[in-house]
Amino acid sequence: MPTFLDSISSSNWLSGLLPPINRLGQSVTPLMMSNRLRNAPLKSRWLPRTTFLMGVPFVVLSALVAWSPDALSGSMPFCFLILYAIFFAVTGTNQAVYNTVQGKLIAAHRRGRLVAIAGYLGSPAAILAVIFVMRPWVDQDPPLFSAIFLFTGCAFMAASFSARMLVEQPDELDPAASQRRPAAESLQCLKDDVHLRRLCLLGSLVAATMVVFPYYQRLGHTLDGYHNRMLMTWVIAQNVGAALFSWIAGRIADARGTRSALRLLTFSSVLSPMVPLLLSLRGSADLFWITFLGLGAVPVTFRMKMNYVLELTDPGKHPVYISTVALTSTPVIFLSPLAGVMVARMGYLPPLLLVSATAFVAWVMTLWIVEPRNRIHQPVND
Repeated sequence: MPTFLDSISSSNWLSGLLPPINRLGQSVTPLMMSNRLRNAPLKSRWLPRTTFLMGVPFVVLSALVAWSPDALSGSMPFCFLILYAIFFAVTGTNQAVYNTVQGKLIAAHRRGRLVAIAGYLGSPAAILAVIFVMRPWVDQDPPLFSAIFLFTGCAFMAASFSARMLVEQPDELDPAASQRRPAAESLQCLKDDVHLRRLCLLGSLVAATMVVFPYYQRLGHTLDGYHNRMLMTWVIAQNVGAALFSWIAGRIADARGTRSALRLLTFSSVLSPMVPLLLSLRGSADLFWITFLGLGAVPVTFRMKMNYVLELTDPGKHPVYISTVALTSTPVIFLSPLAGVMVARMGYLPPLLLVSATAFVAWVMTLWIVEPRNRIHQPVND
């Protein structure tokens, strides 16, 4: 997505808008929908619907690019940002639903296994799609974005049908719950639970690493030897990294607790900004794929953080706890446009070093957060 935006606009501040839009969609929307999700007897019914809707913005974007391939300027960047915002608004709700359903159906000591299995299956499938489907599309200059977006949208829509096979027992609803206001309840949870406050602060610090995500690809583009096919290599590397971190973190979480897995993943965030800086010193793009190998830890870190949230409270509060953690991780992302200005005026070194230092503070916090594994009643569905 950053590469496509770079192809239609050279403005650093536009690239800097991607992380804030991403985080706002994944935080505000889940909080707004948390009460409705909690009051739904069958949470899993939301999963296929939201997964299907995640594909719609990609299909529309594909149609726009294919319909007017010469118009990748003017209003196109803003159309892209609107569709990008819609996608992440739906994605935020989808992730809240997924984590709520997981908290209801999967016991805490088996959620790490679920993370690992997702890595086993999802990453190889994505790599095969890149090698056998994406290759001819990225060999063109510019890449055939319309085909890439259409394939992505259809993949989301196809994935929605698998979610229909979940078996879930309906919840007994609390009539008083429908009267609660999500924002007020979120603030009350923060006031009452010190462990939630600590996790929110930790999540905010880790989220700072996302501030510079759009600039990793841009840095790689400036190095000698870069060509479009490297995009394919970078996607493969990121999926390989996701599979490796899923396997390692999943095993650690089930064996030693979610806190230990989160501690390892947070430390990887300390190193991630340093890798592209060191590789750029070579002046060549041939090894820049290593940067994206480390970025494979990012989605795994998010899943493990949400697994930690599920263990902090009882299932009835899962929607509001999940949305609270997502929302409190958002404000720091508004520094992304500032990072774009720093890159334009000072180069990549200052913002990447600053992000690495912030991630180090987050890692220190993981040394003293509580391990919640044995603190609450676990789901009976085992």
